[in-house]
Amino acid sequence: MAFRRWLSVLGVRAPRPDAQVRADAIAALGGEGCPVCRAREDSMRRWFFAYENDTRVDLAMRERLERSFGFCAPHTRRLLDLGASTSWLARWVFADVARAGARALAAPSPVTPGPCPACQAAARTEADVLGTLRAGLVDAEVRRLMDAGDALCLTHGLAIIERGGPTVGRAVATLLDSRLGKDTVTAREHLTSSDPDFARRRKIREEGFTRVFAAEEAARNHGPLGDANLVLDWPCCPLCAAADLAEWRGIHWLTGLSPEESAELRTDATLCARHLGDLTSFRLTSGELSSVTLTDEGLLVAVAAVIEHVAMVWRTELQGYLRQVDSRTTWWPSRRAAPIRRELSCQLCARRQAAVARTRRLLGLVAADPAYADRMARAHGVCLRHGLSTDLPPPWRRLVAARVGLLSYELDEAERKAGWDARWELRGAEMVAWRRAPTLLDGGVLGPVSSE
Repeated sequence: MAFRRWLSVLGVRAPRPDAQVRADAIAALGGEGCPVCRAREDSMRRWFFAYENDTRVDLAMRERLERSFGFCAPHTRRLLDLGASTSWLARWVFADVARAGARALAAPSPVTPGPCPACQAAARTEADVLGTLRAGLVDAEVRRLMDAGDALCLTHGLAIIERGGPTVGRAVATLLDSRLGKDTVTAREHLTSSDPDFARRRKIREEGFTRVFAAEEAARNHGPLGDANLVLDWPCCPLCAAADLAEWRGIHWLTGLSPEESAELRTDATLCARHLGDLTSFRLTSGELSSVTLTDEGLLVAVAAVIEHVAMVWRTELQGYLRQVDSRTTWWPSRRAAPIRRELSCQLCARRQAAVARTRRLLGLVAADPAYADRMARAHGVCLRHGLSTDLPPPWRRLVAARVGLLSYELDEAERKAGWDARWELRGAEMVAWRRAPTLLDGGVLGPVSSE
């Protein structure tokens, strides 16, 4: 690959890819949507099928999940969406994670969680397909097939541009620039990638936002320090809840803007692929729908304005790259086009981080005030993820250690009583403790839960 790129810089025709690589690249580009996103999703379906039916009992896999303290939030949601097998699979995973979490919280030194095993499998698939496309797109016929199809999403297109050499980079950048400037619907498809977790996040948001927003407003207006009610009274991780509330309110604010306000959006409209996908998948579920203004493509005016702004930002980046590629000195190998940045500074990501930082400060202030001691004893506390990664005040650290330890006991009991030897014992609430486990192990999985 490096040899091909060096030849391309010198103006020498790069060698054609071998027949197998060319065939694999053509096969990848022959389907619908981004070939890398499609391959990643196919690999995840196979991975979870194998996990459900085979690898879940593998000791090495269980050890990996203990080191990572379970799956990441998107893949935990996928696990909970498997259907009939969810209950026993989730109980199995959460028992191991809670047991590992209790040990980690009691350890004398901080424990760093390992990578999610499902994410590692997805990353390997992405790397394989990206490598195939980088090599295959050297061939002119493969490039023509890419131009004629659905092409690549922006995220994976930028990955190919970064390491694909000038010939491949020029072809991909030209195509993405053209697609992003075509119309808002086409731009949306290329900007947001293909993420099956969009629908799961939207379902959580639609089911909870009315109740959660009302409870948040009531909590903030109750007493002189209403924010303390959010960290003490809600049955979920206050840090995860603060991040999700900031994100949800940002999405609702953007979708509720008038056409005049939408036209003035600038930095507030700069979103990453994940948050742009959440925004564009937003559905109106309440209010007077007859007064809503839509574009010719059927999008909310504010959503279309955000898409157009983000597309314009990326088109500027792509056009700058193309100018550098076209103007570089052919016989000066050291002069290469500057790489395109791989991501934007997302406003919703920044708001999430700021909300977590404010809430972390509030946790310290509440822990230092004796007036809140009784309420802290009854609080839910932070989740295991934040308990491991955040420098918590001692009262909050003791609380999360106690909560995770009790959850581990319940899940162990549920696992024991599910066995044949304990069939005569009375079964209680511990058999459904796995339903409560995600909120305590990773508060980002199911979103904020209000106290009402």
